[in-house]
Amino acid sequence: MYYPGLDVVLSLLYLLLIWQEGSYKRFSFIRQFLIGFFWQIPALFLTVSMLLGLDQATDFSYYYIFMLQLWHTPILPLTTLVPAFTYLDRPLYYYELYLMAPLLWILYLLPLLKRKKSLHDQKELNPLA
Repeated sequence: MYYPGLDVVLSLLYLLLIWQEGSYKRFSFIRQFLIGFFWQIPALFLTVSMLLGLDQATDFSYYYIFMLQLWHTPILPLTTLVPAFTYLDRPLYYYELYLMAPLLWILYLLPLLKRKKSLHDQKELNPLA
C-alpha cells in the first residue's frame, strides 16, 4: 500500500533523527567532526571522484551515481520536491546528490556548534560563574 507524501515525511523524520543524534551531549567537537566524516566518507569519495572525472577511468563509471543514490536512499524522496531539468548535460538530481553528503555532515554538526555558542553566551552573561 502506498501513501503519497509519506516518503517525504519519513525523509524529514530521518533528518530529525540525525539532528537529535548530533545534539546528544557526549562527544567533543573534534570527535563528532570525525564521526560525521567517517559516516559520510563513502558518499564524499563518490562525489569527489565524480566531480573530478575519476569515475570515467574505471569500468564502474555508470555505477558511481547508482551507489551514491543507494547511500542517500533515506533522503532521496526529498529530490522529488525540486523540479526536474538538465544542467550541463546532467539531471539536477545529480547535483543534489553531490550536495547531500556535505549537508548531512553539517546537519550532524550544527547542534554541537549551536550548543557551544549557547554555552559561550552563558559565560558572557554571568561573569561570576
